[in-house]
Amino acid sequence: MVKKYGRYFFVSFILAVLIFISGLILGFNLDSLRVDDAVSSLKYNELNSESYVIENEFIDVFGGDKCELLEPRFSTLSSELGDLGRDLVSYESKTMFNKAYYEEMRREYFLLEMRTYTYLYQLKDECGYDIDLILFFYDIEDTESERQGYVLDSLVRGEDNLYVFSFDRDFELDAAINTFKLHYDVVSVPTLIINDDIKKEGFVSLFELRELV
Repeated sequence: MVKKYGRYFFVSFILAVLIFISGLILGFNLDSLRVDDAVSSLKYNELNSESYVIENEFIDVFGGDKCELLEPRFSTLSSELGDLGRDLVSYESKTMFNKAYYEEMRREYFLLEMRTYTYLYQLKDECGYDIDLILFFYDIEDTESERQGYVLDSLVRGEDNLYVFSFDRDFELDAAINTFKLHYDVVSVPTLIINDDIKKEGFVSLFELRELV
Protein backbone atom coordinates (compact mmCIF):
# COMPACT_ATOMS: atom_id res chain seq x y z
CA MET A 1 0.00 0.00 0.00
CA VAL A 2 2.86 2.38 0.86
CA LYS A 3 4.53 1.62 -2.48
CA LYS A 4 1.23 2.21 -4.28
CA TYR A 5 0.75 5.64 -2.70
CA GLY A 6 4.40 6.44 -3.35
CA ARG A 7 3.92 5.60 -7.01
CA TYR A 8 0.84 7.85 -7.19
CA PHE A 9 2.77 10.68 -5.57
CA PHE A 10 5.67 10.24 -7.97
CA VAL A 11 3.36 10.25 -11.03
CA SER A 12 1.52 13.35 -9.71
CA PHE A 13 4.82 15.11 -9.15
CA ILE A 14 6.01 14.32 -12.68
CA LEU A 15 2.72 15.54 -14.15
CA ALA A 16 2.95 18.79 -12.15
CA VAL A 17 6.51 19.36 -13.38
CA LEU A 18 5.48 18.71 -16.99
CA ILE A 19 2.53 21.13 -16.69
CA PHE A 20 4.81 23.76 -15.17
CA ILE A 21 7.40 23.35 -17.93
CA SER A 22 4.67 23.45 -20.58
CA GLY A 23 3.38 26.70 -19.06
CA LEU A 24 6.86 28.22 -19.20
CA ILE A 25 7.31 27.19 -22.82
CA LEU A 26 3.88 28.58 -23.73
CA GLY A 27 4.62 31.83 -21.89
CA PHE A 28 7.98 32.15 -23.64
CA ASN A 29 6.40 31.58 -27.06
CA LEU A 30 3.65 34.13 -26.37
CA ASP A 31 6.30 36.61 -25.21
CA SER A 32 8.22 36.06 -28.44
CA LEU A 33 5.09 36.69 -30.51
CA ARG A 34 4.39 39.91 -28.58
CA VAL A 35 7.98 41.06 -29.05
CA ASP A 36 7.86 40.35 -32.79
CA ASP A 37 4.57 42.25 -33.11
CA ALA A 38 5.84 45.24 -31.10
CA VAL A 39 9.14 45.37 -33.01
CA SER A 40 7.30 45.26 -36.33
CA SER A 41 4.98 48.13 -35.29
CA LEU A 42 7.89 50.17 -33.92
CA LYS A 43 9.96 49.78 -37.08
CA TYR A 44 6.93 50.69 -39.20
CA ASN A 45 6.46 53.91 -37.22
CA GLU A 46 10.16 54.72 -37.40
CA LEU A 47 10.08 54.32 -41.18
CA ASN A 48 7.07 56.62 -41.39
CA SER A 49 8.92 59.17 -39.31
CA GLU A 50 12.00 58.92 -41.53
CA SER A 51 9.77 59.27 -44.58
CA TYR A 52 8.40 62.49 -43.11
CA VAL A 53 11.94 63.82 -42.62
CA ILE A 54 12.87 62.98 -46.21
CA GLU A 55 9.72 64.65 -47.56
CA ASN A 56 10.48 67.73 -45.48
CA GLU A 57 14.05 67.90 -46.75
CA PHE A 58 12.92 67.35 -50.34
CA ILE A 59 10.48 70.27 -50.11
CA ASP A 60 13.16 72.49 -48.58
CA VAL A 61 15.55 71.74 -51.44
CA PHE A 62 13.24 71.53 -54.46
CA GLY A 63 10.37 73.71 -53.34
CA GLY A 64 6.69 73.14 -52.77
CA ASP A 65 3.97 73.99 -50.30
CA LYS A 66 5.21 72.26 -47.16
CA CYS A 67 2.06 73.03 -45.20
CA GLU A 68 -0.25 71.52 -47.79
CA LEU A 69 1.89 68.50 -48.62
CA LEU A 70 2.67 67.43 -45.05
CA GLU A 71 -0.71 68.04 -43.41
CA PRO A 72 -2.08 64.53 -44.26
CA ARG A 73 0.77 63.06 -42.22
CA PHE A 74 -0.56 64.48 -38.96
CA SER A 75 -3.46 62.18 -38.20
CA THR A 76 -1.63 59.09 -39.49
CA LEU A 77 1.47 59.62 -37.35
CA SER A 78 -0.53 60.37 -34.21
CA SER A 79 -2.96 57.47 -34.61
CA GLU A 80 -0.20 54.92 -35.24
CA LEU A 81 1.84 56.18 -32.28
CA GLY A 82 -1.19 55.94 -30.00
CA ASP A 83 -1.91 52.35 -31.03
CA LEU A 84 1.74 51.38 -30.58
CA GLY A 85 1.89 52.98 -27.13
CA ARG A 86 -1.17 51.08 -25.92
CA ASP A 87 0.26 47.83 -27.29
CA LEU A 88 3.58 48.35 -25.51
CA VAL A 89 1.89 49.05 -22.16
CA SER A 90 -0.30 45.95 -22.59
CA TYR A 91 2.62 43.73 -23.60
CA GLU A 92 4.84 44.95 -20.78
CA SER A 93 2.21 44.06 -18.17
CA LYS A 94 2.03 40.50 -19.54
CA THR A 95 5.66 39.73 -20.29
CA MET A 96 7.60 37.25 -18.16
CA PHE A 97 10.92 36.90 -19.96
CA ASN A 98 11.65 40.08 -21.93
CA LYS A 99 11.46 42.98 -19.48
CA ALA A 100 14.81 44.44 -20.54
CA TYR A 101 13.89 44.18 -24.21
CA TYR A 102 10.59 45.94 -23.62
CA GLU A 103 12.40 48.73 -21.80
CA GLU A 104 14.56 49.27 -24.87
CA MET A 105 11.47 49.35 -27.10
CA ARG A 106 9.81 51.87 -24.77
CA ARG A 107 12.91 54.04 -25.04
CA GLU A 108 12.67 53.97 -28.84
CA TYR A 109 8.96 54.70 -28.64
CA PHE A 110 9.39 57.73 -26.36
CA LEU A 111 12.11 59.12 -28.64
CA LEU A 112 9.80 58.64 -31.62
CA GLU A 113 7.10 60.55 -29.74
CA MET A 114 9.53 63.39 -29.01
CA ARG A 115 10.49 63.63 -32.66
CA THR A 116 6.87 63.61 -33.84
CA TYR A 117 5.85 66.20 -31.24
CA THR A 118 8.70 68.47 -32.37
CA TYR A 119 7.68 68.13 -36.02
CA LEU A 120 4.05 68.93 -35.30
CA TYR A 121 4.92 71.88 -33.08
CA GLN A 122 7.24 73.28 -35.74
CA LEU A 123 4.63 72.97 -38.48
CA LYS A 124 1.92 74.37 -36.23
CA ASP A 125 4.10 77.43 -35.73
CA GLU A 126 5.18 77.77 -39.38
CA CYS A 127 1.86 76.95 -41.05
CA GLY A 128 -0.57 78.30 -38.48
CA TYR A 129 -2.43 74.99 -38.18
CA ASP A 130 -5.31 75.00 -35.74
CA ILE A 131 -4.19 71.96 -33.75
CA ASP A 132 -3.67 71.27 -30.07
CA LEU A 133 -0.68 69.36 -28.69
CA ILE A 134 -0.74 67.80 -25.23
CA LEU A 135 2.15 66.19 -23.39
CA PHE A 136 1.02 63.72 -20.74
CA PHE A 137 3.55 62.68 -18.09
CA TYR A 138 2.37 59.70 -16.04
CA ASP A 139 3.45 56.97 -13.65
CA ILE A 140 2.31 53.49 -14.64
CA GLU A 141 1.63 52.62 -10.97
CA ASP A 142 -0.28 55.83 -10.21
CA THR A 143 -4.10 55.69 -9.99
CA GLU A 144 -4.56 59.35 -10.89
CA SER A 145 -2.37 58.89 -13.96
CA GLU A 146 -4.57 55.99 -15.03
CA ARG A 147 -7.70 58.12 -14.60
CA GLN A 148 -6.10 60.95 -16.54
CA GLY A 149 -5.26 58.54 -19.36
CA TYR A 150 -8.92 57.53 -19.69
CA VAL A 151 -9.96 61.20 -19.78
CA LEU A 152 -7.43 61.96 -22.51
CA ASP A 153 -8.66 58.98 -24.53
CA SER A 154 -12.19 60.39 -24.32
CA LEU A 155 -10.95 63.84 -25.29
CA VAL A 156 -9.06 62.58 -28.33
CA ARG A 157 -12.10 60.65 -29.57
CA GLY A 158 -14.08 63.89 -29.74
CA GLU A 159 -11.42 66.10 -31.34
CA ASP A 160 -9.98 65.75 -34.85
CA ASN A 161 -7.16 68.25 -34.35
CA LEU A 162 -5.84 67.11 -30.98
CA TYR A 163 -2.64 65.11 -30.48
CA VAL A 164 -1.56 63.58 -27.17
CA PHE A 165 1.95 62.31 -26.44
CA SER A 166 2.39 60.21 -23.29
CA PHE A 167 5.64 59.79 -21.34
CA ASP A 168 6.53 57.75 -18.26
CA ARG A 169 7.97 60.29 -15.83
CA ASP A 170 10.13 57.65 -14.12
CA PHE A 171 11.76 56.46 -17.32
CA GLU A 172 15.46 57.29 -16.91
CA LEU A 173 17.18 55.32 -19.67
CA ASP A 174 17.76 58.12 -22.17
CA ALA A 175 19.36 61.55 -21.82
CA ALA A 176 17.09 63.16 -24.43
CA ILE A 177 13.97 62.07 -22.55
CA ASN A 178 15.39 63.37 -19.28
CA THR A 179 16.14 66.71 -20.96
CA PHE A 180 12.55 66.77 -22.18
CA LYS A 181 11.25 66.31 -18.62
CA LEU A 182 13.67 68.90 -17.24
CA HIS A 183 12.62 71.43 -19.87
CA TYR A 184 9.02 71.22 -18.67
CA ASP A 185 10.03 70.83 -14.99
CA VAL A 186 7.97 67.68 -14.49
CA VAL A 187 8.10 66.84 -10.77
CA SER A 188 4.76 65.12 -10.19
CA VAL A 189 2.18 62.99 -11.98
CA PRO A 190 -0.07 63.34 -13.73
CA THR A 191 1.24 66.46 -15.46
CA LEU A 192 -0.13 67.92 -18.69
CA ILE A 193 1.62 70.44 -20.95
CA ILE A 194 -0.86 71.99 -23.37
CA ASN A 195 0.50 73.68 -26.49
CA ASP A 196 3.84 74.29 -24.78
CA ASP A 197 2.15 77.05 -22.81
CA ILE A 198 -0.22 75.71 -20.13
CA LYS A 199 1.03 73.38 -17.40
CA LYS A 200 -1.48 71.45 -15.29
CA GLU A 201 -0.31 69.27 -12.39
CA GLY A 202 -2.66 66.74 -10.87
CA PHE A 203 -5.83 65.25 -12.32
CA VAL A 204 -7.68 67.44 -14.84
CA SER A 205 -11.32 66.70 -15.64
CA LEU A 206 -12.67 66.20 -19.14
CA PHE A 207 -14.75 69.38 -18.82
CA GLU A 208 -11.73 71.49 -17.87
CA LEU A 209 -9.61 70.03 -20.66
CA ARG A 210 -12.28 70.85 -23.22
CA GLU A 211 -12.24 74.42 -21.99
CA LEU A 212 -8.45 74.58 -22.34
CA VAL A 213 -8.26 73.22 -25.90
